[in-house]
Amino acid sequence: MQLILVDKQKRIIKNKEGIKFFSFSSYHLIAVTARVKGEKQLGQNHTDDEELIVKIADKVFPKLGSKEALFNSPASFNGGSLHNLAKTVYFLTFLKGRDHSVILETDKKPNTATFESLQVYTLNLLVDKKVTLDINHQAEDGDRRPWITFVLDNLPIESITPTITYSRRKRDSDDVKVIIDGKTQRNIVGTVKHFFWRFVGSLLYWFSPTKTETETFTTNLPQGLHYIEFEADRIPILEKITFDFRLPPSIPEGIATIDNPKWTEDFYEDTEDILLARLILGEAENEPKEAKAWPNTVHGVILQEGQYDPFKISDSNFDKITDPFRDVSSRRENEWQESWEAAHGILSGKINNSTEATHFHGLGVSKEWFLDTIVPKGRFIKQIGNTYFYWSPN
Repeated sequence: MQLILVDKQKRIIKNKEGIKFFSFSSYHLIAVTARVKGEKQLGQNHTDDEELIVKIADKVFPKLGSKEALFNSPASFNGGSLHNLAKTVYFLTFLKGRDHSVILETDKKPNTATFESLQVYTLNLLVDKKVTLDINHQAEDGDRRPWITFVLDNLPIESITPTITYSRRKRDSDDVKVIIDGKTQRNIVGTVKHFFWRFVGSLLYWFSPTKTETETFTTNLPQGLHYIEFEADRIPILEKITFDFRLPPSIPEGIATIDNPKWTEDFYEDTEDILLARLILGEAENEPKEAKAWPNTVHGVILQEGQYDPFKISDSNFDKITDPFRDVSSRRENEWQESWEAAHGILSGKINNSTEATHFHGLGVSKEWFLDTIVPKGRFIKQIGNTYFYWSPN
């Protein structure tokens, strides 16, 4: 998981605000924390609660079963239930290309909705069907209210596994409610009073008043929009949560894939595995697979100006990496498949750098020149096929 943006400048949202960030085609985890006031907190002249909604690029997140009900959606912030306590919404969604924005919009004056923080991460969900998020988020002390919501956009879910820490306390204990797509996960061992609360602090023993508990909820939900909500009483902690998507999520239309790798004319529209596969194909076609499994790099390194020759329009390899199937031979198809497998293996951690190398070159460059000019403090490691590998401290 790669951090793209952090914004912790606390401020009032006046009607509408857009926060822009730069990235690449990938699944993104976007965490928004905010607070809004209820009707009574706004003053005598107000007859309704305050609400804040979030839009990401051109995506909206309405109530299930509706395309327009953005307010009172689990993805929104509603003052009638929050009463100015903080809530965090985590959006897990695929964004295409490099320029993105998070839009925060209030429903009415006096514009007192408070933005607390925003974090944006990229995740490579295309190499694994499971993702574990270390949350470590403790609720603000307050009565039963929304606390954390996960918005899963166009994803299937086989199961979710949260880890919760909660305590029994003298006056009022910690409780946590779990709601999956509007259905409360009931507590069958609790009393009628706690029937709708899954983790109940008052049921813990006084000699062991704090418990960290992990529970798996099997959902078997098809691909689509899903809401996983946690409500809190007092100060429980969501330590972490694991999502099992059954299969690695699919890629939206218009994005290059292993089966249709033709370039879209913007390398930032490539996912990490496709971009890395293009690099490997351009640098190491016809090389052994061991030579293909290097280096472990991503957009910021690969697309740095002048970094790799195959990404220069003038290079003889440019047509090959932008449209690997331009050559319809079975040999090219095999080379592309092998390049993608190497990229996929590197990004998933299944393939390590077999050479411990920091630099490499192919034919046309002498070993002596490279050692003298490029890595004067380095050393030659080995040759694999027609690729020469070196280690350097710089």
